[in-house]
Amino acid sequence: MFTLFLALILSVSAQNSIYVNQISTSGSTTLVQTGSSNTVGSSGTPSEITSDNVNFTLRQIGDNNAANFSFIGANLDFTSDTTGDSNIQKYFANGANNTLGLSFTGNSNTFILNNDSTTQSTTKATLTDSNITFDVTGNSNMMRFGVISGKFNTLDYTIAGNSNTVLSTQSGNPAGLTTGTGHEQTVTITGSSNALDISQSGVEKQKAVLNLTGSSNTVLIQQTGPGGP
Repeated sequence: MFTLFLALILSVSAQNSIYVNQISTSGSTTLVQTGSSNTVGSSGTPSEITSDNVNFTLRQIGDNNAANFSFIGANLDFTSDTTGDSNIQKYFANGANNTLGLSFTGNSNTFILNNDSTTQSTTKATLTDSNITFDVTGNSNMMRFGVISGKFNTLDYTIAGNSNTVLSTQSGNPAGLTTGTGHEQTVTITGSSNALDISQSGVEKQKAVLNLTGSSNTVLIQQTGPGGP
């Protein structure tokens, strides 16, 4: 078995750029960028992790930073910690038994999870038996999640702040009507004037648990079966 360990710390004030292409059967990688206008990726091309059994940690501290990542593999444990304002993170994913734990502290940040890392994509991330958790603190952040064709996937996110927007789509029919399969997400929002839009579709079990504290929040939930709108 090949094991890769990589630790990178970039700590100058601005405009660091790194492109990651990791292919291995196991590994541990830590990447830290501090400052402003830093990037992970290359001219709109996602960095790539094409591996199984990988632990990857990304930390970006500062404003106007960007990360663009492709994950293909199984048993990935990915941790991301973003601190600052006006940062953009785009991820697309395909694999099974993956764990994504992401935290954001700051304002006017953007996070996208789908299958081609574009803001308006309708091609959703293909994940199975995966757990995705988000912890967001701040105002005016945009989060867009798209997951398709995966049984036992869970989304669990906590948002504290005002005027945040969440667009979340789970679709596909990976496991029929078997109990314990299908789409699940748990949402906890504390604050005001937040907008939450959840769409779950397919023939399998669908579950959404909401915990809302605050005022003037807008919530739209659509759960549909075959032939639904």
